[in-house]
Amino acid sequence: MLSSVPAPAPAPIGDWAEACVRYVQDALGLPLDYTPETLPILDHYVRTKASEPSEPIRDLLATALGAYFGEVVRRSLEGVRWHVAGDTHSAYRIEFDAIFLHFNPLGIALEVLAQSEAELPASFQVLDEARTIVEEALAQGGEISPDDYYSFTIRYETLELVISLLTGLEAKHQGAPRSFGAEVYRAASGESVGNGVSS
Repeated sequence: MLSSVPAPAPAPIGDWAEACVRYVQDALGLPLDYTPETLPILDHYVRTKASEPSEPIRDLLATALGAYFGEVVRRSLEGVRWHVAGDTHSAYRIEFDAIFLHFNPLGIALEVLAQSEAELPASFQVLDEARTIVEEALAQGGEISPDDYYSFTIRYETLELVISLLTGLEAKHQGAPRSFGAEVYRAASGESVGNGVSS
């Protein structure tokens, strides 16, 4: 866990995440403080107050919920940053520095809202060399009900497991410790250097 005050989130993430805090406070009277312990509150909000929204409301909620979830990850774990890409929500992602791992929190939020796969990418992306090991480890966890799978709480727990696996693989990697900067993710995603801002 991080002990210092995190740097501000890049625009517009900070505003979206704070909107999520307000939505939950207004609906449930419960505060969100950007810790993993608040994710069950977020799941409760989605189940009771945000189910079956119209498409415009769904998209608004997805940006707010996804920004908050991404901020929980960024503030709770070491070496995590946002990549924002203007209005291209499909290119938003959380990136890790010490391991190659990225995902789109806005896509995860859409899936949690819809309780099904969404049009935005939401899965955890890893290097090909690690994919089989990660998939096998996740499969050993057994079947997860849709209600659990499409929740922020379980996605965070799964993320912690994936991080642990990848950290272990990196420790076995020959040579100097690797670092995965923003340019590595842009190259892996086929993006030009100037596409988006990572911070």
